[in-house]
Order: sequence, then C-alpha cells, then structure tokens
Amino acid sequence: IHRWLEFRRVLFRSDEASKQDAISEMVNMTKRMEQETSAETQLSAKGFPDAIVTISDNSVDVTINTPSLTDVQRTQIEDIITRKTGCDLSKVVITTTAK
Repeated sequence: IHRWLEFRRVLFRSDEASKQDAISEMVNMTKRMEQETSAETQLSAKGFPDAIVTISDNSVDVTINTPSLTDVQRTQIEDIITRKTGCDLSKVVITTTAK
C-alpha cells in the first residue's frame, strides 16, 4: 500500500519523466502480481492449495505448505513456475513448511 501511495504522490507532483517512471513501475508491479496469482491458482489446481508465490527482480520464491516434496512434485512446481513467470529455473527457490 505504501508503494501505491508513493506512486500517487509522484503522479500528481512530479515532472513528466518521473511520472513515466512511476507508471512503468506500476505496470511492472501489476504484471508480477498477475503472474504470482496465476502461478498460485495453477499450483492450487495441482494439489498445492496454500502455495505462496513471490516474484522479485532476482528470484521467484515459492512456499508450499507441506513438510516435504517428492521429486515428481518438485518438478511439477518448477514447471508451473517457469511457465507462468518466465523465470529461469535457476532463480526458482522452493521452500516447504510443516503443517
């Protein structure tokens, strides 16, 4: 929410270049949020209902609410994340949590 308030301030009180930068950043944030939601929805459909996906500049973090994953499950998650986010597999970090 703080980021959105900052964007709003920049849009109303800044020069044109700053406004364009703020708009660009808002578009990028929206795209990331859509990718996160899309990946979480797909993970839920594949049996991981409480998955949390967070995309940053350097990685995609995936938290799965289970104590462990089989190799098949891990591969399935990796496939979903790379398809939905376009991120390279080497940047995907999967963490499991115990219920």
